[in-house]
Amino acid sequence: MSTTTTDTPATPMNAHGTSIYQDWLQGEHGPMRYWVSEPKRGAPVVFIHGYAAMVEHWKQITLHAARSHTFYALDLYGFGESARPSGEPTRERWAAQVATFIREVVGEPAVVVGHSMGGVVATEVARSYPDLTRALVLVNSSGMQLFERPPTFFDTVMMNALSLPILGEAVTCAFTNPCTLEYSVRQGLLSAYHNKERVTPELVQTFTTPLRKYGARSYLAASRNFRGLTLEAFPGDVRAPTLLIWGAEDRSIPPSDAEAIKAHLIPQAEIVVLPDTGHCPFDETPEAFNQALLPWLDRV
Repeated sequence: MSTTTTDTPATPMNAHGTSIYQDWLQGEHGPMRYWVSEPKRGAPVVFIHGYAAMVEHWKQITLHAARSHTFYALDLYGFGESARPSGEPTRERWAAQVATFIREVVGEPAVVVGHSMGGVVATEVARSYPDLTRALVLVNSSGMQLFERPPTFFDTVMMNALSLPILGEAVTCAFTNPCTLEYSVRQGLLSAYHNKERVTPELVQTFTTPLRKYGARSYLAASRNFRGLTLEAFPGDVRAPTLLIWGAEDRSIPPSDAEAIKAHLIPQAEIVVLPDTGHCPFDETPEAFNQALLPWLDRV
């Protein structure tokens, strides 16, 4: 059940009669942090972040979305401020976490929005828990890379290196060295963002803080299971209305992956490609993202 220690996020958000609150839910693998908007409006929408991210990554669109729909966002286990459980992180475990959240906090079927790796989780929610899924939105979702772009020799070497005991930990320690951590995080964000000016010191600090506090063990565990974090569905498995929102300038997961998802997995999906936008459209071009998402939510 949800705890009773509701508080505002680290950066309080209030506008147009809407407030965002932070709370915690005790789940199967420990406490999970989430944000929720008040008052409740329209359909509930649950936002699921991508690899290495957290609820704060949705901040640019939170209040705008909450004007017409109840906004929820949670930290997946292993990221943000949620628990760091042992064992292999899988799409099934994260989907079960989201399903528990919808049952116990939302209390009714929700629109599930997943970004990048969170798209794999959101798809698993829609496939395995259709009774909890009102609609599905995938934002630059990962999960098709192995099918669309088989790993190069260098990719294979790197994945094998990360999977090795000691060596993987050594690479992680080098990445999280206090002297180079902010630089490493900034470079990673710059490679994902088409609009480089959006990679602000505040954004870098947001992504750096959990690494300083908890280390990168859970990040390494997710990286080691990269081959298991694919989109697993056949046409008909996902019956919910589906929207695919993609940044046209995403270099790591290009819009062709959206076409592949529609062609091979979710034939009813609608696709919206946003120009001049990279991997994180809700943060890079939030106005265009809202224009793609919110009218569609009203229709479905």
